Amino acid sequence: MSGSTPQGEDIVGDRVLVGLQSVRISRLSTHPIPVAAGTLIAVAGQGPKDSNGAGKSSLLAQISLLHADEQWRFGSGAPAAVDLLFNSEDAGGEDRWGNADHGYLIGVFAPAAGTLDQLQACALTVWIRIDRSNQKGPRLKLRWRDGLHLPVGDSEAEREQAADSVWQALPPRAGRQDVAARDLPRTLYGEHVRCVSFLSTSVRASAAPNLLAQPLNEISERRIFEAIAALTGIDTELEKERQARRHEYDRRQEASGAESDLATWEESAQVIEDGIDARDRARELVVEAADRWRSRTARLLCDALQRDADIQVEIAEIDTVINRDIRTAQELARQAAELADDEAFTRRQQAAMSTFGKLDSDDRELGNQIATLEQQIEDIDRLLRAAREAARDADGRNEQAAERERAEADAALEDTVKAVGVAEKALSDAESSLRDAESGRDLAQQQIEILAAEGIGAIGLLDAVVLDEPDRARWEAALWPYREAAVVDSEQLNRASQLLAGIPGSILIAANRASSAPGRLPGSADPEYDVSGFLAALHARTTARSDPDRVYDDAGIVVVGGFSQPATGRATRIAAARERVRQRSTAHEDAVKARNAAGQKVISAERRQKGARAAAEAYQLEGQAGTLRKKDQATRQARGELAPTLSAAQAERDAVLRLAGVRQQQIESLQRQKTTLDNTNKTRREKHGKLEEEQSQLGLPELIVRWDGTPDSASEYLRTLPDNQQSWSADDWWEEAKDLISTAISECFPPTASDTMPMEITGLLEESSQRGPGSSRRAQVAFAPLLRALRVYLRQQEGTDQYERQQIAIQREERHKSLAAARIGHEEAVQASRAYRGALTSAIKKTLADVAAEFDRLDGAYGGYGASLHYEDPPPPADPTEAWGWKVTPMWRRAEGRRHIPYDRRANTAQIDDRAIKLVCAAAAASGTGRPLVLVLDELGRNLGKQHRREAVALLGQIGRDSGITVVGALQDDMETYAIDACGQYVKLRRSSDSSPYNEQPVVVGYDEHAPRVELLRAWLTGNGYREPA
Repeated sequence: MSGSTPQGEDIVGDRVLVGLQSVRISRLSTHPIPVAAGTLIAVAGQGPKDSNGAGKSSLLAQISLLHADEQWRFGSGAPAAVDLLFNSEDAGGEDRWGNADHGYLIGVFAPAAGTLDQLQACALTVWIRIDRSNQKGPRLKLRWRDGLHLPVGDSEAEREQAADSVWQALPPRAGRQDVAARDLPRTLYGEHVRCVSFLSTSVRASAAPNLLAQPLNEISERRIFEAIAALTGIDTELEKERQARRHEYDRRQEASGAESDLATWEESAQVIEDGIDARDRARELVVEAADRWRSRTARLLCDALQRDADIQVEIAEIDTVINRDIRTAQELARQAAELADDEAFTRRQQAAMSTFGKLDSDDRELGNQIATLEQQIEDIDRLLRAAREAARDADGRNEQAAERERAEADAALEDTVKAVGVAEKALSDAESSLRDAESGRDLAQQQIEILAAEGIGAIGLLDAVVLDEPDRARWEAALWPYREAAVVDSEQLNRASQLLAGIPGSILIAANRASSAPGRLPGSADPEYDVSGFLAALHARTTARSDPDRVYDDAGIVVVGGFSQPATGRATRIAAARERVRQRSTAHEDAVKARNAAGQKVISAERRQKGARAAAEAYQLEGQAGTLRKKDQATRQARGELAPTLSAAQAERDAVLRLAGVRQQQIESLQRQKTTLDNTNKTRREKHGKLEEEQSQLGLPELIVRWDGTPDSASEYLRTLPDNQQSWSADDWWEEAKDLISTAISECFPPTASDTMPMEITGLLEESSQRGPGSSRRAQVAFAPLLRALRVYLRQQEGTDQYERQQIAIQREERHKSLAAARIGHEEAVQASRAYRGALTSAIKKTLADVAAEFDRLDGAYGGYGASLHYEDPPPPADPTEAWGWKVTPMWRRAEGRRHIPYDRRANTAQIDDRAIKLVCAAAAASGTGRPLVLVLDELGRNLGKQHRREAVALLGQIGRDSGITVVGALQDDMETYAIDACGQYVKLRRSSDSSPYNEQPVVVGYDEHAPRVELLRAWLTGNGYREPA
């Protein structure tokens, strides 16, 4: 290839990247790096701690950007490229360094092989400048020049300064402007794809999955297709297809929007047209309402004239009848007065009523006395029977004897109750003593509990000593003064004394104290509490005597013995306590029986006492009953003597009352007749007044003025009306006129446009619509002004309505034309989208077929039995924002002559990783357009085992050599040993300390046949006078 370069597109041509240099890019140093083409280039790193932070991913991102990898989104200005610039905060030195405002990616392109002279003759240096913030121009700019043009200097700072100078010396290639990011791929490589990459770091993460960064069988079929599409460049075409679907969707939305806008406009226009039509109808209704209102006026006038004549006749008739009935009423009043004024009959009536009243009162009083006496006699008889029945319980005793027996029984019962209380107290005390003896708390209880709480064991003295029966007389009296003493170990004696300082009078006896026994001593109940020392001392100072049993102390104290029950030994004292409980229980039962017997005697004495008292009461009741019967007999005799006189007075009273009733009926009849006549005349006078008032309210003068003609003309007008309207009343005409005017107002001012009603019409309408008394009259008064105001409003709106009809017709025509154009645009977009989709479907199938063929070839050539890809033609999604969901299923034979097995079937990890590498290489090879291809892989072999890593790296190196693909892969520390064996070039980025902003000079080594090429490129790039060997 000649040294000249075209000025339009594809300026790189067949040349490959042979060197690169970075200025202010991440933490990469400015040293040139030679690049051997057609082999595996392993990129390793050495940071302050490990390989992380050395800039491997930044170097790979630089290579993919120089090769115009479409995943940088150059059409959008490659915004992610700004992240490649040095950032002091990311480097942990924001307080020492500043951020890089701009930086340079420099790539040297030359033939893949050739001599130094050929390099110098055919070289092309490409500069890409990245600006962090550029308000006036693009952030990514491209310049180039034939030959080698790199910044040189002895230090990083000198090379950075030189880079700015060289950039200024390079000419812009787009007139006065630089080539922008969107034109960079076409300018450098035309339509050729020169790079495919898998970057999984934050520098520029790939949207497609990395088939080598995770097990292939864990990646979905759709994501595998996305990876193949990214490798082969199909993803760009798929994005264009999605844009076509988006364009189709937008045109459909525009057409739908046009239809919706037209429908919305039609709705609003129809509202306007409906309003105009309604006002036209309202004009006709107003004319009809005016006619109905005039017919009502004529009917009112004619009806008023006829009614006035009828009222005059009725008034004359009422006056005649009133005069006649007045004379009749006067005669009836005279007759009633004569009947009411009879003094002799009045005196007779008063005497008869007075006599009967007095006698009837006396009879009633005697009857009440007899009834009271009968009730008293009945009550005494009932009490007498009860007293006689109760007297039988006296058993022949009189009241004094019964009272004496009752007092004696009560005294005996009280004595037995006291005896029961004493027995209960004795039993309770015995039971309490038994519980205390059983629990060991009857002696020195408080002291033992306090010591036990502090961890000091203690026991009562009497519980600690066991006495045989012969020893009781001697020792019980001697031990009795110490019965409240507590026995503790002698070593705990002082501490126990301190703990019991709050209980004065506490007695402690030291146990387990060594001493010589004077003779036979009582035994100890508990071996842990040996009180023999105490007993020996006590024996020494006491002397026993008999008759009675007693003990003399050397201090002059005498303790009398002779206890009925043993006083020492816990079991003995418990048995004694139980015997006391038994005895007290027996005594208590005897006391209870005695109390119950005394109670029965009290009940019998009480019964006899009540019987004796009842006998005395019966004697008194018999005397009272005799007295009451005598009084009753005398009262009955007096009432019988009064009966004849009462009967005669009652007969006279009844006769007088009958005569008075007849006279009163006659008087009331005459008065009713007169009242009826008076009421009738009153009603007639009220009717007379109402007729006069009605006559005055007919308003004939006002009606004649409103008619604006003679009464005869009104009658003539009514006769000219249709036959069906001849019988209509004024109210009928009013209802017709009111309905018509209401309809006209509703047509002019519907509820949705009520706010457009003029104030005059609103006020009149409110006045006519008021409810309550007189509402109809108010509505009729407001009708004429309302009719006039409505006419004026409709006349004013007539010109506006005509203009709006014309405008609506014009706009309707224009909007229908716009809708037709939108539909045509949508149909064209549909056809274009379908055509592009069909062509893209064929292209995708061809590309996948090419990948499948290359996949099969690589598998057969490198240790496999053949492989294939299975795919189907999926329908495009309805949502334009979704990607076209193609799916690819890698398949390969697991043995010679066997069928293809899908990738997600169970297989060993080495087999799956081997096919993933072959699939990536096959896709990369299929994406080529006859130009050298670069495959950039980040985190190479990250998820592989030790053996699989070796095989994977070896396979990549072998495929790169055989296919002419330059494979650039970043490695972790543990991958270096495998990569060195398989790669053709090794690059190690170094940074020994975080105190330096940039890396040190990288280590670049060529292997095998690429070693001379690497050395040649290094010498040429650095200008150290390298000469090829002969």
